[in-house]
Amino acid sequence: MVKRFLVSFVMTLMAAAIVLPTTAYAVEGVSERQQRKKLEAQKYPNQAQEALNNNNPDLAIELFTKAIDSRAFNDQPDAMGNIYFGRGNAYRKKGDCVAAIADYTKALEYTKKGDIYFSRAACYIDLKQDDLALADLDAAIKTDPDAVSYRSARCIMLFNRKDFAGALPDCEKALAATPNDKNLLTATSQAAEQTGNTQRAAELYRRLLAADPGNPVATEGLQRTGG
Repeated sequence: MVKRFLVSFVMTLMAAAIVLPTTAYAVEGVSERQQRKKLEAQKYPNQAQEALNNNNPDLAIELFTKAIDSRAFNDQPDAMGNIYFGRGNAYRKKGDCVAAIADYTKALEYTKKGDIYFSRAACYIDLKQDDLALADLDAAIKTDPDAVSYRSARCIMLFNRKDFAGALPDCEKALAATPNDKNLLTATSQAAEQTGNTQRAAELYRRLLAADPGNPVATEGLQRTGG
């Protein structure tokens, strides 16, 4: 009786030993993990831009950096350019133009866009590096000759450097698109007068006076040009 009980007990143990688990757990491989991380990284640029739009440049910088470090966009030059451009904008928003310029420069290694040159020019102006700023405005205009903001910025910069002949074409082109812009009217009218075109100057002084009654630049300019 005892013997049969022992045999029965051993058989029970043997049966229990060969019972297979009903649930199997898959192990994530290296390629699967890389693919998962790459998919997760796709959300970083949009989240970073949203943070920047919400005036949170620190979070934007963190998320743009995660996007860069993920290496998920290394085979997408345009995307990498946009990411570095975005992080540059975040640094610029914080007032760190040195870091912003570094990112703008890196962005230009991936994609040549006028807005990147234009933003870097603005930082160079803030740092009082006018020659570098002017070179970037030249590059921005070469990239997109019809962009009014680029023309307007170069008009004002050349005017302030007293390069009236150089400023005038940009001033006129920008003014054609924004005819009531008082800054452009002021620069264009004076540039026209300085280059000897008093008739055009008088016309623009009258327009400036209409846009800004009592404007002393317009009033004095009309007295000089006989307008």
